[in-house]
Amino acid sequence: MDLTLTRFVHALRSAELPVSPAETLDGFEVVQAIGISDPQLLEDALALTLAKTREEKERFALCFQKFFHQLAFAQPAKRSMLKDVSREGLLASVETLQSQPLTRLVADIFDGDRSSLALRVQEEAGKLNLSGMRSLRDKSGIIADLLRALGSQELESLLSRDDDQLKAYLPALRYLRQYLVEQVHDYVDSQYQLQVDATGKRALLESALKSNFAALPPDYFADVDRVVAKLAQRLAGQHRRRRKRAQRGVLDLKATMRDNIAYDGALFKLHWRRKRIEKSSVFVVCDVSNSVAATARFLLLFLHGLADVLPEVRAFAFSNRLGEITDLLRRHEVERAVEEALFDWGKGTTDYGRALVDFRDLVHTDLDHRSTVVFLGDARGNYFAPRTDVLKEISARVKQIFWLNPESPESWGEGDSEMKRYAAYCLRVDVCRDLQQIERFADRLLTATR
Repeated sequence: MDLTLTRFVHALRSAELPVSPAETLDGFEVVQAIGISDPQLLEDALALTLAKTREEKERFALCFQKFFHQLAFAQPAKRSMLKDVSREGLLASVETLQSQPLTRLVADIFDGDRSSLALRVQEEAGKLNLSGMRSLRDKSGIIADLLRALGSQELESLLSRDDDQLKAYLPALRYLRQYLVEQVHDYVDSQYQLQVDATGKRALLESALKSNFAALPPDYFADVDRVVAKLAQRLAGQHRRRRKRAQRGVLDLKATMRDNIAYDGALFKLHWRRKRIEKSSVFVVCDVSNSVAATARFLLLFLHGLADVLPEVRAFAFSNRLGEITDLLRRHEVERAVEEALFDWGKGTTDYGRALVDFRDLVHTDLDHRSTVVFLGDARGNYFAPRTDVLKEISARVKQIFWLNPESPESWGEGDSEMKRYAAYCLRVDVCRDLQQIERFADRLLTATR
């Protein structure tokens, strides 16, 4: 039971339930005191010991159910697929292969003995070190090994035979193969979720980091928002340390040596040559039309998470006309503010020329040589006048312009895309359609505005 409890604690930690080593030892004492004869008493006692908050108790109950009750072959075989098949005749055909695992498997399925099937799967899973599963690749390998141990290869061999006596049993054998594969997959999937990715966040993070935002289902937005916040927090921490070193400056050797003559050259007083840092500002202009809205959402969330390390940030949104949303982001929770911005300014036919004019009129007097402007959009203006003259005017006033485009470079300039014309007035034009690219750009922006 000690090994089982250790694995259970690992499953709890995978479900983001913090169980300390001391609490684990308390759990061992609880099991020794009450035993395992009463499952409900065991669950209640361990819940009191290992889970503290209401949310943790809910996670604990779900994890306990999955760990101790979710066994293999949870679903029975369909009797309608086997009712017209002779048990003895099919077993006689299977026995010609001299495969004891397959013979036992077929007999247990026919008899509906799912307890025996589940026990065999548990035994074979123990041999394969199922608890050591750490990745999707490991999961695929364990599924293949488990099927092989239960006799899947012999079953495939039987199905490939050209034998007239087997023809009557082929539909039943094909169903047995399908049933075996489904049940083993379901069991290993449940164990993977329990041991490796109980909350689904690891798979979600990997998927979100690689997926195009346009293909991300809205149901996943709330979870990806949390991923964005964590990435922004990590990046902010890195740049906070860099900024601290940069503000300290470099060692002034002459002043240091002069001030330490009285100490026979021992360096007690250090002097740093400080560099004066001018206050800068960042203007973020986002196309929030349907084609770019998802990317705009996550970029604004990311930049909001960097608020304490970025200089002053002003945000603007447009589809047809452009408006400032900085106050909206300050007044409300960032998720709500982004949703309202998308609703208020994401209407109408996209017109980049009109938006550039609106932006210039709103902030013309605020732009200077310390300003950085970031445009996010596909630069598709529905054949309206692109007003590159306005972008040229803005570029002449500011320090630098970055443009983030969710489309691939091959499509820039095709159809109504004005990206190549706008690119002439930008310091950089980068593809930006997933979290990795947003994080890379944010890192570059922090460095450029430091």
